[in-house]
Amino acid sequence: MGDLTDYRLSDFILFSETAYYRQFELYNQAIWPLHCVAILFSLLMLYMLWKNSAWAGRVISGLLVVSWLWVAWAFLYQRFYQIHVVADWYALGFVLHAGFLAWYGVVKNRFDRVVSSRPGMIIGAALLSIALIVYPFIAVIRGRGWMQFEMFALAPDPTVLATVAILLFYKAPKVLYAIPIIWVLISGMTLYVM
Repeated sequence: MGDLTDYRLSDFILFSETAYYRQFELYNQAIWPLHCVAILFSLLMLYMLWKNSAWAGRVISGLLVVSWLWVAWAFLYQRFYQIHVVADWYALGFVLHAGFLAWYGVVKNRFDRVVSSRPGMIIGAALLSIALIVYPFIAVIRGRGWMQFEMFALAPDPTVLATVAILLFYKAPKVLYAIPIIWVLISGMTLYVM
């Protein structure tokens, strides 16, 4: 056994890139036709952003809550735990964030004021476009099978990106950024070392 400086980040990943993306393929096959519901969620969220009515923030928050809970249970807890030893803790983090979204977005209606900052709107729109439109096609672009795609409301990464985009559109409390940023770091490091 060497000393600690001999280890690389990739030594702590207990699964291969093939096993990781195979989980998405099996998951997508198992949950079909929920992809149609995810598309409806995306369209409804975009419509609510465009309409910007008094209750749009609550509807969008509700959609995000359902999405985070679904990803926590159906992907992280039911699928990802098979190849990752701490996936159940990730699922717990997603459930916790769904609770924050429910409290601040649905109950307290803190998503009632749209940000007036132009850079925030541009970054939010770019992230939302990536999460809803580009992300499902990354599998095909990278040469993986088309069944290994990831969608908002069904997979963690696009759901987190869409959430950060929504948080940028609204004057959301800073606490709502913590778990998504932690997930971006964890997922980014995982994808980088695979």
